[in-house]
Amino acid sequence: MADVIGIGAAVYDTLMLTASFPIEDTKIRATQTLIQGGGPCTTALNACAKLGVSAAYIGSVGDDHAGDFIAEDLRRWGVDTTYLYRKPGCISFHSFVILNQSASTRTCVANAGTAPQPQPCEVPADAIRAAKVLHLDGNSLDAAVCAARIAKAAGVKVSLDAGSPYPGIETLLPFVDWLIPSEEFVRQITGQNDTERGAKMLWAEYHPQSLIVTQGAHGGFIRTDDGVVRYPAFPVEVIDTCGAGDVFHGAYIVGRVRGMDELKASTFASAVSALKCTGFGARESTPTLLKVSQFLKARGF
Repeated sequence: MADVIGIGAAVYDTLMLTASFPIEDTKIRATQTLIQGGGPCTTALNACAKLGVSAAYIGSVGDDHAGDFIAEDLRRWGVDTTYLYRKPGCISFHSFVILNQSASTRTCVANAGTAPQPQPCEVPADAIRAAKVLHLDGNSLDAAVCAARIAKAAGVKVSLDAGSPYPGIETLLPFVDWLIPSEEFVRQITGQNDTERGAKMLWAEYHPQSLIVTQGAHGGFIRTDDGVVRYPAFPVEVIDTCGAGDVFHGAYIVGRVRGMDELKASTFASAVSALKCTGFGARESTPTLLKVSQFLKARGF
């Protein structure tokens, strides 16, 4: 059984690195291309496995070429695919990502495909009860809520990558122990332009054990009863930010599973995310535990 088990999107990604963003109705030549597995939950699980914590995925893909690739890519990085369901005659989730090298930005076009999301009856209750952490990304909401109920009853920590406020996400938030929203999520779901004020509202309404707000290149902060504690960002030469937040979530889980407190786990995750941005591709560039340790030691952590 895996220490971390997750439910969320599994994606077939095509990444194109360009010198600048293309103008509409023109052609531009890419300097690099990469086909990779993507998705917030699966990329976080990949980070867990690469950093030495066992991980398994619950989800569904089509029986097409993209589904074959998604399954093989997860296994390649050590993620257990026992509960990856192949849906006959369905198209898997695809995305096309343009990485603008001159501005260090990205633009994504995505199609969720036709593979139905896993249903509550497909949730492996015994595997969830045997895990230490259940990680969710807001996709496959019915199955996610079912799994979160099982996890809470069994004392398994529930972690949520709250990158975007998907419809109905409020039904999941009461079950979350480690709530890790983006700054955008906090502002949209609370209606507050002040991110710290919005985080205070989330803290008061849903009472998670940990509330870690990510703010990209600016690092982020931890919400506590006494206010906020900031964790650092690590300046690096950025090549690709795609998947940086997903990797942060996986690394934070690894930190907590290894006994780190909120601040140490957030700092560790920030370092992992920064190192990921120095390479091309979210999974290819997720660093090893040794590389992260050396990076932090060189910076006095």
